[in-house]
Amino acid sequence: MALAIEKVENVFLLKGRLTASQVIQIRVFLESKLNEQGELVISLSGLYDLDLSGAMMFKQLKDFAFQTNKALTIYVGENKKILGPFSVLEDQHVLAA
Repeated sequence: MALAIEKVENVFLLKGRLTASQVIQIRVFLESKLNEQGELVISLSGLYDLDLSGAMMFKQLKDFAFQTNKALTIYVGENKKILGPFSVLEDQHVLAA
């Protein structure tokens, strides 16, 4: 399944697979929504695959929200495939590279 974004009650639900080839487009879309609305709630619980570039994009989006004084909430869920790339980002070896 390709990536789908659905807005339900002010929450952007990402469903399917988020890969490196989609990251730039998704980041531009989410940054524009964050700028328009001032706050953004994103749920990743519908993703079945997320690579490291996707996790890095969400980290950059969080940094963008902080720098522009916007509110960003990201729900990850408990899917190990989704949590894995985020835990790799927390590894000091990756952050130092």
